[in-house]
Amino acid sequence: MKKLSYVGLGVMGYGMAMNLAKGEKSGKYKFLAVDRDEHVLQKFKEKGYQSTNDIGEATDSDYIFLCLPNLEIVKDVVLGENGLIHKLKPGQVIVDFSTISYLGAIEIAEKCKEKNIEFLDCPISGQQSKSLDGTLSIMCGGKEEVFNQVKSYLDCMGSQVLYMGDNGAGQLTKMINNCALNICVASFSELMPVGVKLGLNPEKLGDVLMTATGSSFASQTLIPKVLEGNFEHGFSLGRAYKDMESMFEVLTKSEIPLPTLSGTMQSYQMALQKGYRDEYKHAMVKVYEELLDVKVRKANYN
Repeated sequence: MKKLSYVGLGVMGYGMAMNLAKGEKSGKYKFLAVDRDEHVLQKFKEKGYQSTNDIGEATDSDYIFLCLPNLEIVKDVVLGENGLIHKLKPGQVIVDFSTISYLGAIEIAEKCKEKNIEFLDCPISGQQSKSLDGTLSIMCGGKEEVFNQVKSYLDCMGSQVLYMGDNGAGQLTKMINNCALNICVASFSELMPVGVKLGLNPEKLGDVLMTATGSSFASQTLIPKVLEGNFEHGFSLGRAYKDMESMFEVLTKSEIPLPTLSGTMQSYQMALQKGYRDEYKHAMVKVYEELLDVKVRKANYN
């Protein structure tokens, strides 16, 4: 019987791991949840699933799934002094759901390949609610035959599971998607204060930008939050900027000019300099509100 381990039970990882664990009831595999947080591990124990705070117990798994905060942590867990790469046997598979850089994913995959360990970069897209109900988008890079091996497991966690190409392809896809989203956020964050400055009603303007030809997922999701003055941290402006940094690193290496992305990065840089790093990315609207001395808010906003 196959053994699956899931390492990293944070905001997104918890729901994904719980959905994967449910498949244990089919009798086709055994499941192990791994995290340092005893509180979250207890939730798995209560449902009868094995859990541990010792990643070493995952090293005999056929498939090890990771969902970790950043590239540095992924590299430490996989390649570090006590990393998985030193303990796994040829043929074992690491599936990484973390959002890391394209070049970083390729580096890790090459190191794993030297040990005949398979590595798939499979970043995810979707809000926490989608991780809980198993409807995430999962973009995968690596050997197609290995992807086919794990596809049924990925289907437990995502409603759209796509094979994008060789190692790094998953991360590149995620980077492009995130950059497109960031550009959309910057566009309405800059333009709405202009409209308000010149006399437009912010709520009516928001309705147009959420429904007419200029609408986008970004406008539909975030303009209501702007109007309510809600800039609480979901996916912070600082993290959004890091996505663009990763993309810019690839563009520089490949000598590819992207003026729109470069301009968007400058908008984010202004917001970072103003101290909005830890707020949600649409907080950059505040930069232009301050510049034009307006507020893009509902009429009853206090």
